[in-house]
Amino acid sequence: MSDLKRFVAAAQGKTELDLLITGCEVVNVFTSTIQKQDIGIVEDTIVAVGNLVNYPTKKTIHADGLTALPGFIDTHMHVESSMLTPANFAKVVLQNGTTSCAADPHEIANVLGIEGVKALINAGKDLPLHIYFYAPSTIPSAPGYETSGYQVGAEEMDQFMNTDGIYGLGEVMDFNGVVNGEDLILSVINQAKKYNAILDGHVPLLMDEKLQAFRAVGIDSDHCVNNVEKLLQEQALGFTTEVQGHNLSKEIVEVMNSIENNNRLCICTDDVSLTILLNHGHLNYAVEQAIELGLDPIKAIRFTTINPADRMRLYDTGAIVPGRKADIQLVKDIRHPYPTIVLSRGNIVVEDSKYVGETIENTFPEFVYHSVELEPLTLEDLCASFENPTSIKEGHVIVNTMKVSGGVFQTSHTTNELPFHTTNNTSIIDYEGFVKMIIFNRHGIHQHAYSFIEKLGDIHGAVAITYGHDSHNLTLYGSNDEDLLVAANTVIGSQGGFAAVQDGKVLSHVPLPIAGLLSEESPEHLQKEADHFRECCKKMGFDLHDPLHFFTFMPLAVCPDIRCTDKGLLDVIKKEFIPLIVEIKE
Repeated sequence: MSDLKRFVAAAQGKTELDLLITGCEVVNVFTSTIQKQDIGIVEDTIVAVGNLVNYPTKKTIHADGLTALPGFIDTHMHVESSMLTPANFAKVVLQNGTTSCAADPHEIANVLGIEGVKALINAGKDLPLHIYFYAPSTIPSAPGYETSGYQVGAEEMDQFMNTDGIYGLGEVMDFNGVVNGEDLILSVINQAKKYNAILDGHVPLLMDEKLQAFRAVGIDSDHCVNNVEKLLQEQALGFTTEVQGHNLSKEIVEVMNSIENNNRLCICTDDVSLTILLNHGHLNYAVEQAIELGLDPIKAIRFTTINPADRMRLYDTGAIVPGRKADIQLVKDIRHPYPTIVLSRGNIVVEDSKYVGETIENTFPEFVYHSVELEPLTLEDLCASFENPTSIKEGHVIVNTMKVSGGVFQTSHTTNELPFHTTNNTSIIDYEGFVKMIIFNRHGIHQHAYSFIEKLGDIHGAVAITYGHDSHNLTLYGSNDEDLLVAANTVIGSQGGFAAVQDGKVLSHVPLPIAGLLSEESPEHLQKEADHFRECCKKMGFDLHDPLHFFTFMPLAVCPDIRCTDKGLLDVIKKEFIPLIVEIKE
């Protein structure tokens, strides 16, 4: 009997179901209702919903007291943000009810290009988590202002679009390039449009006519909304607005409740650290937060199931109705959707809130383990030296510095006076009381740049890390060059990862051998190591809510106001480099 004949017969109780779920309340995302019903499944497909107690079945799940929701679908995220392999990432998020996601692999693409993306796609194959990879569009994230291991133009986008496992165009981050009509980014978008690809956007700063210009090229989504006016403008322009969990507020939720035709609203995660995943959850955590802020629970479910399915053109999932794939989660309370049971394509992958699925751990090719193209550094490499045209041997310099003024995402431009001394005709800046930040290009180009960060705390020690959005160059933070040197060479020696050093002693070292981004350790083991690293950083004086989060975002050249890249100190708003030294004085 063909599959379709089985579906038709089983839907009418004439042949056996493979699985019957009985006694549950079912959320219907089309009618926004909840009704006590049974669910009949044949192979990977839902074939019947209703009173099915007399239907013959091979297996039954008695789900009394539970509510059935479609599996959550994440419209915008990055697997690499978890620092886990796709297989280990799948285990964690499936336990939290996410069964599908749109993954933009621009982190690994920045390091290893299209071959790195292919390696990640291969590692994500045949998993019970359905990962739909999108082609990275903006590499480097700030063209001309940082150096990555790869660059994307029209030719590269054509190669991506002809790669098995690519489903759309990843977030277009060079929004200024779009509205300024720059050829590079427009050629990338145009190439993707030739394939009728889904076009994802990243538009944190555009409003009014510039937002319309961005929309005019065909990009119809954005995940950077953090205020009501922006949300309303995007909805009026036909954007699919994907509200990140950390951007939810009472004001935004109030608007999300009030929009009548709300099929273009989604909730997404974007970057979720392993700490959040293990301690709070994935999309279910964002749903819980949204509901606590006042979002109607059924709307919250719709914004993470059927709306994302439609956005991603996944017309065979996202709902519990006949003909849709059996991606289902059973929860005790839709306001706190932490699933007891999860089905992926009709197979039980989570039971009693624990992952029980069979996951194939796909291996990575050898080249991904050799991505840090740096020789061991010396103290001379770390000195903040400068050309001194004056006869002043000891004095002070006025330097452009950075100040953290709004959490990990916001910095401001400041100036400070620092002493310097001259040794062997080399003038070196002394930076006591400041954190020196150095970025070394790790993609085969001999290049690095310095900056100084003020008022982070009474810090003694140093940190090195190769995970730093988006170019992932080797980034160092520290109070003295000796510890900076040990930290840097520790991470270079492991071909990536992060390390904390104090008084020449390595306090914590977490290798990330896959592209300098991912660990092959279990989620629990990696989390334990990462927590120890955070503790060490705080003991060293990094007085931050999450030091690791801070270190990864400080090099991001598309976040305002001022950042440091391997090319220099960058004014992100003006898109221009600024000199480290303003003035030399006695």
